[in-house]
Amino acid sequence: MSWRTPFTALLTVPATIALAIAFCAAAIVYLEHRLGTPGWLLPLPPVEARVILSIVATAAMTALSLAYSLTLVVFTLAASSIGPRLLKRFTTERGNQITAGLLGGTFLFALTVLGTSGKEPSRIATFIAGLLAAASVVQLIWFVRAVAQSVSIDDELAKIAGRLRDGLARLDRHSDGDADIPPDAAFMPAVAASDTGYLAGLDRKALVAAAVEGDTILKANRAEGDYLLPETVILSAKGALSEEARQRLAETVQQEPARSDTGTVHFSVNLMVEIALRALSPGVNDTFTALAVSDMLSGALAKVAATDPRPEVLRDPEGRPRVILPGVSFPQLLDTAYHPLRQAAGGNVLMAEGLARALRRLHGVAGTNGRQAVETHARLLRETLKEGGHLPADLETVIALTSDMTRA
Repeated sequence: MSWRTPFTALLTVPATIALAIAFCAAAIVYLEHRLGTPGWLLPLPPVEARVILSIVATAAMTALSLAYSLTLVVFTLAASSIGPRLLKRFTTERGNQITAGLLGGTFLFALTVLGTSGKEPSRIATFIAGLLAAASVVQLIWFVRAVAQSVSIDDELAKIAGRLRDGLARLDRHSDGDADIPPDAAFMPAVAASDTGYLAGLDRKALVAAAVEGDTILKANRAEGDYLLPETVILSAKGALSEEARQRLAETVQQEPARSDTGTVHFSVNLMVEIALRALSPGVNDTFTALAVSDMLSGALAKVAATDPRPEVLRDPEGRPRVILPGVSFPQLLDTAYHPLRQAAGGNVLMAEGLARALRRLHGVAGTNGRQAVETHARLLRETLKEGGHLPADLETVIALTSDMTRA
């Protein structure tokens, strides 16, 4: 199970932080009983110490409950207009996990001190409980600010676009059309899907290590994010492998029953398209959000617009190709992003103008194959608008932006 799935992310990270803080409380109480209280600490009556610890424990748990309750309400409202996957992303944000862990840990710290100190609570632990309470207040202030930013559509789009650019840059760095890759006939099935579900990820380092150990070359037959049926071949190897080697390779494959944020470029593209389509729906009618999606998609795709389709090649320390992964194809990404946007913009001239500007930007930086794909989209955009029954004057801007791109 992935540590990035919502259940494990929401359980493991906050729980680990909270339990670690609680363990520190028990250790501090024990050490103070054995070594005594430092002289620099001011004396504190036992009754007042218990009151302080009780207040810290109550406030921490109340703050944790309110933070989750109010945040889930805000995210539920945002999910109805932006996208339901925001709720899943909320649980996997590291800052949110740290906030939950710190508040929960402060509660357990105070509770542990009260339960293990006897009649006179530890003065050191009481002092540290006050510091944890102060840290929790600061973290809670940051948390509220982070939540407010995360439900802002512009900030959310910027984060998704940033991940998309990083993913495309990584693929471009590892892409290699000149690598000495054996023909497909040289590869034999090595790992197949055991059940239906999505290919969530491949452990690249482990794959390279396995290929070096077996002195072979591995090839991924499916891309991350693909939906798999049982017995679908995921990995192939050059030549036959032992059963033990197959078992090690199977451990590098992560399969999940539901689609999740796997960090793939296709997931980021689909997520941005989903937000744009929701914004263009009659119930939301937010064209400017869809325009922002189109602009950010063009900025991200510009990184690979000039490259030809080629596989992603992972090499060993000696520079030899070891793992062949499905690479990035600009025409395919362009189709995935702009076909749905064009179809949804058939009755929206303002959105069509934004798409035309985005296509023009991509046309200026694309290579030969990329330009052909952009020209096809420009021609389809004009045809879609003409079938929409718009006035010729309303189409002048779109025609002017795309006329020098389309081919007869």
